[in-house]
Order: sequence, then C-alpha cells, then structure tokens
Amino acid sequence: MFLVSKRMLFNQQDSERMCTIRLPILGLVIVGCVLGHAVCRQEERHPDLVPSSRPERSFGNDKEEPPSRPNSHLTSGDGYNQPYFGNNTDRNVTVQLGKTAYLNCKINQLGDRTVSWVRQHDLHILTVGSYTYTSDQRFKSLHLEGTTDWTLKIQYTKKHDSGIYECQISTEPKLSLNYTLNVVVAKAVIIEGEKLYIQSGSIINLTCVITDNKDPPIYVFWYHNGKMINYETDKGIEVVTDKGPTTVSKLRIENAKSSNSGNYSCSPSYSEPANITVHVLDGDKPAAMHHGQHTSQGSIITCNVVLLLITWFLAHTLCLETSYNLRGVWNQPS
Repeated sequence: MFLVSKRMLFNQQDSERMCTIRLPILGLVIVGCVLGHAVCRQEERHPDLVPSSRPERSFGNDKEEPPSRPNSHLTSGDGYNQPYFGNNTDRNVTVQLGKTAYLNCKINQLGDRTVSWVRQHDLHILTVGSYTYTSDQRFKSLHLEGTTDWTLKIQYTKKHDSGIYECQISTEPKLSLNYTLNVVVAKAVIIEGEKLYIQSGSIINLTCVITDNKDPPIYVFWYHNGKMINYETDKGIEVVTDKGPTTVSKLRIENAKSSNSGNYSCSPSYSEPANITVHVLDGDKPAAMHHGQHTSQGSIITCNVVLLLITWFLAHTLCLETSYNLRGVWNQPS
C-alpha cells in the first residue's frame, strides 16, 4: 500500500515536470507557425522582395546575365552580333583572257568568323581565310588586317574560269554572296581567208583584224611556220599595227619566193591566234593552180560537152561548104 502510494506520487510529479518542459516548446512552435504564416503573406503582397534563383548583376538600369546565357543586347564589340555584307555593288566582273581578275567582298562585324571563296559549278573551295585551299596557285586571297575587304585574286585567267563564285561566312546557317566572272576572248581574223595563192615574185599582203578586246593588245606578233618574223626587215618583211578599239595589223613581204610558202599566224596578246596558209607558185605552173590547183569533176564534164558541141558544129559547117563548092548551091532539106 505504501509502495503504491509512493509510485502514484512519483508519476504525478513526473507528469507535472514533463508538462513544465513541453509548454515552452509548444509555445515556440506556435510562435514559429505564426511568424511563418506572416512571412508567406508578406511575400504574396510583395513578390519583388523574393530573391531570384538565378544570380544577376545590376549596372544602372541594365542587368547582366551569366556568361552561359549571353544577352541579345550585347554590343558588336562583344562578338555576338551576326556579320553582314557591306556595299558590294561590283559583283559582275569582266576581264580579258589572260589578265588578272579581282572579286572584292566587303564584310562588316566579322568577329572570329572565317571567310571562304567557293567556285559554284564544282563547289570547289578555293581559299579559306588568307590561305589558298586549292592546288591551282592562280587563286589567292587578299586581305589587309583591320579592313573589311576580302578579295579573291585570279591570275592568268582562262576561258573556263568564267562562272559564279561565292563569298561565304562561317556562320550558322552560313551567309554567302554570289559574284559573276566573265572572261572575254578577243577575236583575231585574217581577212584574206584560210588560203592564199600568189605568183612567185609578187607581194604578200596579209591583214589581221582584232575585235571584241576590252583593251587594245599589248603586242601583235606574226609567225611563219612557228617562227616570229616581226623584225626580219632584212628579208623584206614589214609589220605595221594600228591599235584601238579595233586593232589592225598588216604583214607585207616583198618579192615572194617559194620559201615564203607555209602557215602564217597572227597572234595578239590576250587573244587566240588566226591562221592562213600561203602558196607561192612558180611561173611555169598552170593557171588553174592560182585558184586552188584542183579542178572539180563537174567542171571537167562541162568542158568536154562544150568541146564536143564545138567539134560537131565545125564538122557540120565543113560539110555544108564542101557541098556548095561541088554543086554551086546549098543543099536545102526537102
């Protein structure tokens, strides 16, 4: 009985002690809930006071975003703006055969991008930056540091160089601008034709006319069987050339001999040559050779027919005269 009363007394004292400890803790929990609720209400009323989950640095009224997300308002000095082509008005270039062509491409805000030149008909890369990418060393890239000009230089132009070339920037997607190159071939023509027949001792006169040349030729050389003869005045050879929009060159050879026969070529600079074959005939040759030395089969037949008719007419006339002399009168048909 005493033990039971003592245990009950002890349990009552423990309960009072526990209540004394729990009351302050409960009070702190209640106070925390009230404060948390108040803070939540405050955030709902003033959302601007909530700290952002993505850090930003403010400079005046602008905000700078982290480097991993570049802002669209960065200036060109930051290197993020797209390059663009400048005032490229001369995109149709004409050059004479053999001369140097220049295709000039202006690019602004290039930054760290690369400029390439590509030939369109075979998509062959010619230059990348300042380096020549093709084995054809006639192509070169010209660029002066600090300028916006990227120029494709083509030396010793050929006819097949004509076509479209692309100035490309290594953006994504790539930017490109087309240029058209026209290689003009001047025409040389010898007006005497393809063949000339003259008598020995005569004068050989050949005239070469050069047209469709963008600029007058620097020179016009005459060749005889592959050997240049412009300055062989001691052999009676004279060359006179009149340059202009239409250039005319004349070759004159005094007292032609059989050794002057052969192939003659008029070869202006930056032009394809023109050719003629000259035949110098000896005096004892038939006259027919002055006109090609060959008589057609039709001409032979015509001559034979004419000769036959003449022979028949003469024979018939002779018979009539004989009959008149014997009888004294003409035999008239009955």
